[in-house]
Amino acid sequence: MLVSGKRQGACLALQWQADAGLYRCGMVAAPRQVLHWLPEPAAKLLSRLARRWISAASGCDADLAVSAT
Repeated sequence: MLVSGKRQGACLALQWQADAGLYRCGMVAAPRQVLHWLPEPAAKLLSRLARRWISAASGCDADLAVSAT
């Protein structure tokens, strides 16, 4: 949300990965696709930082309940 400047709706960096069947943060997966002006060395650092900031791979924190129908 910080990257896109939006307070509602999906972050502009959220990217659908069809082959994996899930959404991924573009700031983690491919920062230069989100911020085109970003130099490659900074992109690698930003990817690592974004992983840490969003707590990637630590589990889902959504409060959604799944119901079988």
